[in-house]
This record gives sequence, C-alpha cells and structure tokens, in this order.
Amino acid sequence: MGRSKFDKRDFQVGDFWLAQLSRSPAWQICWLDRKAGYVRRISTGTTDFESAKIAIRAHEFKNGAPELASVLSVTMAEVVLRYYDQHGQHTPARKWLKFAVNHWVLFYGAASVDEVCKPTSIQRFIDHLRSQGRKPSYIQNILTAGKAALSRAYKLGEITRKPHIPSIKVGQTQPKGRPCSPEELAAYLDAAPAHLRPLIFICIGTASRPQAVTQLTWSQIDFGDNLLHLNQEGREQTSKHRPTVKLPPTLRDYLKAQLRTCEYVVHFRGKPVHRYQESLQRNREVAELDSRINMYSPRHSAARWMRKLGVPPWEISAQLGHKMARGMDMTELYAAYSPDYQAKATAALDGLLRAVLAASSTISVHPS
Repeated sequence: MGRSKFDKRDFQVGDFWLAQLSRSPAWQICWLDRKAGYVRRISTGTTDFESAKIAIRAHEFKNGAPELASVLSVTMAEVVLRYYDQHGQHTPARKWLKFAVNHWVLFYGAASVDEVCKPTSIQRFIDHLRSQGRKPSYIQNILTAGKAALSRAYKLGEITRKPHIPSIKVGQTQPKGRPCSPEELAAYLDAAPAHLRPLIFICIGTASRPQAVTQLTWSQIDFGDNLLHLNQEGREQTSKHRPTVKLPPTLRDYLKAQLRTCEYVVHFRGKPVHRYQESLQRNREVAELDSRINMYSPRHSAARWMRKLGVPPWEISAQLGHKMARGMDMTELYAAYSPDYQAKATAALDGLLRAVLAASSTISVHPS
C-alpha cells in the first residue's frame, strides 16, 4: 500500500490524526479504514490548530469507544461535546446547551476533568463569565450544563468518578418574557405569521409553555370533556410539568374551527414547528413591541391576569404546571374530570382571550 497524502500526522489521538491539504487550510481528521484499505477524512471546519485538537479529541471520544477512563486523562471538552452530541442536540434546549458547551470548551481547551473541577479553576471560570457581564442565573445555567455532562459520563461508565462542580447563589429572577396587556398580546398575535398564531393563541388560553404547545397533537384534545392534555401519552413528566387543563370556551371554539391537515395542532406544511423565535422577533419589531416580549409573555400575562381576577393560588399553580404536593400525583389523574376543575382559572383565561380578540384584527372566533 502506497503512502497517502494524509500520512503526515501533525497530531494524533488514538486511531485518528490531524493533517492539512495544500488546497484547503482547514485541518482534517483522518483515520485508516482497514476494511476499505484507504484513509478517510472529515474537516474540523477550523484553521486554528488548538481548536482542531479539541475537535479531534471530541471525535475520538465519540467514535473511538473509549474504555473507563480516569478524570486525569479525559478532557472536559470531550465530556461536554459528547454530552451535546449524544443528548443535548436532541432536546428543546439544544440552542442554549450549544452556547453552554462552547463556554466550557473555549475557556478550558484541552484541560482534563480533574484540572477543570478544582475549586480554584472553577472560580476562575466563574470570574471569567462575570467579566463578560453574565448574570448569576446565566452563569449557574452554564455550571448546570457542565454538571449534567459529568453526571452522564459517570453513569455511562466513561469516567471513574463524578467530580463536584459548585453552584453559585442566584437571587430571585424575573420571568422570561414580561407580562403584556390584552392589546399588546393582540398586536403580537396580529404581527405573527399565520401558522404561528395558533401557538400564541393557545399559550394565552392555557398559560402553557411554548414547547408543550409546539408538540401538541389533536389526539391530546378531548372536546367531549373540554380537556387539553398538555403531556403526550407515554411521555414521562419532567420538572417542567405539563398539566391537563380545561379548555376555555373561546379556545375550544377556535380549535374546533381549525382545519386538521396534520396531526400537529401547530404546524408548517405538515410538520411540527420547532423554530419560531427569529420569526416572532422580526414581527414583534414590526408591531413596535419592546424586546422583553417573547413567547413566554403569553404565559406570564395569563398568570398575572388570573391573579388580578382573584383566582386561588392553587388553581394558578395547577394551571401553570408547577410542582404538585407530595402524594397528589394519582389524584391528579382524575381531578380534571371534576365539573368544577380549574373553574375560576378557566373563566379568567376565557376573559383574557375575549379581551385579546376584541383588540385583534386577524382572529375572530364564532361560538359553535
């Protein structure tokens, strides 16, 4: 077998090495495909040698089937990149997790897990994030992503122990997306593309998180008992609990009038909608609304509206999907079928929907 132009090995990790082509400045990850009998390659996408070394370590960690390794030899970059590749990118929080992983990789480079998790090292990382003007809640989320990555690596047997990453004190934070008046919600709704208006309208009428509504299917709506099951059957509940809520009459009539051309209630050309932030940001600017208004604004607007109308705190908590009291899980399975279930919360949200409709120029609902 003759020598390959990729045989020059500038840096090697396991069976993989870095090389460059004269016609391409980007570093290439190369390895010998023994079955095919030639060298394969993929680009790292970077011309920076240090960044390329991080990329090849992540590639080897992903494809080299590493054995149980000491925290002295495994790099933190490998752990967080593998966490994102195998888990994070498949979650609704993938965009945020990608930012978090980049913070770890860019700051620590090829440092080992053991080096990274020393108290003085973590404190330097925290100080670095603070110097960038990052808020305590932002920094805590970055640390939490690192903890999750280490916990996963330990559970999968990829590292011999799980080092400790401390938390920082975070004061009370403002909710995502400021509450709005019915007129502002109507303007936000009117400025949105037609396929995203159901998303906003349902969030207003249920106080749901947007992620739950984007995954909502018609099978989760029970028009007979006027219930909307925000958690799909078979999906395990997480800390962001998805409750079963009553359908306010206005929302029920709105949903009944929608054409069912897809299994998803909110969809674009027959597929569920996952990316909507940029589109709604542009339309928010067209509507001349401030930057604090986003897809969490309907949820917090609904919560404030219910509070102003004297809805009991426990009904508001149940509507928002906040943590139930211990031992209530089984009872909650049947509570939604009670005639007075969430009666005051449902009536308040129906009033909010009607107030929004009164100010809207694009949506009208006719009682069935």
